[in-house]
Amino acid sequence: MGRPRFDVLLVEDDSNDILVAMRAFRRHGLDENVKIAHDGAEAHDYLLGADTPPNGERRLVPRVIFLDLKMPKLDGLSLLQQLRSNPRTRDVPVVVVTSSDREVDVRAAYRLGANSFVVKQFDSAKPGEYLVDIARYWLDINRAAR
Repeated sequence: MGRPRFDVLLVEDDSNDILVAMRAFRRHGLDENVKIAHDGAEAHDYLLGADTPPNGERRLVPRVIFLDLKMPKLDGLSLLQQLRSNPRTRDVPVVVVTSSDREVDVRAAYRLGANSFVVKQFDSAKPGEYLVDIARYWLDINRAAR
């Protein structure tokens, strides 16, 4: 029996973007190790909250976080700042995945400690494939400190 784990935390508030991402992950057998947080506050509560999650599961730290910027409750930049200030999550790679291509957002994300900044791609022939490529890089190619 393997240890409980998940590799990717997808922090995304748009249900269509979640659907596209999960279909792409499913096509490549990655969907079982993806956890979804529907906004920054939910991701914060899961990763950094003081209380035990309502369903009693252990809080696991993902191997990589895919983080949208524009979300209700707690936006991506605010969450990124909190993740980088916490010893539990400061070294987890964070890939900002957003529809914004504004230079101010790119600079802010890197200044706060993002590892990568990716503008969402819309490819009707291969929807969500770029996310699989990014996940494969962080999970299979990149060497993380232990």
